[in-house]
Amino acid sequence: MTALICVATVIGVALALLTAAAPPAAAADLLSQGRPATSSSTENASTSASAAVDGNTATRWSSAFGDPQWLEVDLGATAAISRVVLRWEAAYARAFRIQTSDNGTAWTTVHSTTTGTGGVQSLDVNGSGRYVRIHGTQRGTAYGYSLWEFQVYGSGEGTPPGNEIPDPTTASLEAAGGPLTTATYTVPSPSGYGSGTVTYPTNSGSYPGVVLMPGYQGTQQNLQWLAPRLASWGFVVINVGTNTPTDSPESRGRQITAAGSQLLALGNVAGNPISGKVNGTLGAVGHSMGGGGVMAALRDDARFRAGVPTAPYYPNANFSAVTEPTFFLTCQSDPVAHGNDYAVPWYTSMSGAEKFYVEVPGDHLCPMTGYGNKAKQGKWIVSFLSLWLRADTRFSPFLCGPVRDADKNNTALVTRWMDTCPY
Repeated sequence: MTALICVATVIGVALALLTAAAPPAAAADLLSQGRPATSSSTENASTSASAAVDGNTATRWSSAFGDPQWLEVDLGATAAISRVVLRWEAAYARAFRIQTSDNGTAWTTVHSTTTGTGGVQSLDVNGSGRYVRIHGTQRGTAYGYSLWEFQVYGSGEGTPPGNEIPDPTTASLEAAGGPLTTATYTVPSPSGYGSGTVTYPTNSGSYPGVVLMPGYQGTQQNLQWLAPRLASWGFVVINVGTNTPTDSPESRGRQITAAGSQLLALGNVAGNPISGKVNGTLGAVGHSMGGGGVMAALRDDARFRAGVPTAPYYPNANFSAVTEPTFFLTCQSDPVAHGNDYAVPWYTSMSGAEKFYVEVPGDHLCPMTGYGNKAKQGKWIVSFLSLWLRADTRFSPFLCGPVRDADKNNTALVTRWMDTCPY
């Protein structure tokens, strides 16, 4: 029956065709989410300092309309700080400093600029402290300073890298499951998409969220193989069923965004199994039209920091503006969405992004459950998302350098390989 459904998927899409920034040098955890935050001022009661560290990109801190202003977070203990992410609302800082402190009084500057541009800024820093703040000295607009999220990454004293994730090996990454135990949770009331099953690590800690999106006429079964694999390596994964089996890639992009929003919301509300487990960073993996949806989400939603479109399909689409890290996994004998038709032109046009492209033997179904070499595919996808969503450079060797060469140079396994190494 599975084979018949998969064949129908290929035939259906074929008919449709006829008619129609480098990470820091060490693993890092999100340390600031949910921690106490204070600020020099607030615009009003609804834009408090805590809104910038709540993991919700629909809430924000906004200051009074004057210079200077600051926002500070207490991490609770001294930590090594390796990255700070600023997710600005329209009111941004032209000039600002990122500073750390052991006591909240004496400050050390670890980053300074007078040419801030707003948007989403991911800043590699090198410092330590219990307190971290952004100190704005010149506004970029007539308004105040306003941040959807102020995210501080690093490792606290006594905290193992990557939320107790051990050093990866080729054998561990090619195994069907990773080091963390997992459980599942059915989303009770999906909003903006058809259905959702969340697979998550059962141990304590907060992790990046990943949305899985199927292809034309597909269901959650399409990428079911990947959900527990990712969760067991430190991700909270929502495997999505679509609103309708034949909706468009653009619609699937909107559904990825909706599923990501609900995953973040569930992580911020007590009373469900994933409360406190989603750290505010999002990625997405999709097959066929779902892969086209991943590209649309990367283009349109700044919350998505990395994506893996597999055998992606989206006619007449332009994704040259995508700047987030993207891993294209394509199939050599794909009659529906060959890499030369979609993924390769997109890869070539995305001049501002870190990119990874692997073509493997097989037809359009090669990334789906029950098809292709899942040990290798899983290793690459887990490594890519661990690197770019968790800033865990322990996974880089499996994508760049001598460790990966056994895969890259195996013509029975890989028929085309492109990348922007070193990562």
